[in-house]
This record gives sequence, C-alpha cells and structure tokens, in this order.
Amino acid sequence: MDLFLFISVIVGMTFIFLYFVMNFDLKKKKLEVEEKKLELEKRKLELKEEAGEEEEKF
Repeated sequence: MDLFLFISVIVGMTFIFLYFVMNFDLKKKKLEVEEKKLELEKRKLELKEEAGEEEEKF
C-alpha cells in the first residue's frame, strides 16, 4: 500500500510540474506573438508614411 501511495504521489507531482512548465511556455509564446504583431504594425505605419511622402512628391 505504501508503494502504491508513493508512486501515486510521484506521478501526481510530475503532472503538476508538467502543467507549470507548459503554462510558462505558453505565456512565453504569447509574448513572442505579441512582439511580432507590434513589429508588423510598426512596419505597416512606416509603409503608409513612405507611400504618403511619395504621393506628396507627385
């Protein structure tokens, strides 16, 4: 009975550890996606400004 309890506790702790690792990794990936979105928005604004400047020349 003690061995079963010990194995159950180890398995439970492993799942809890994996949950926290996956949760941390998910948050990290979300931040990377947000950074890429911000980069794209900056790029779009730069392109719009360049297009506006070129239209003013003509």
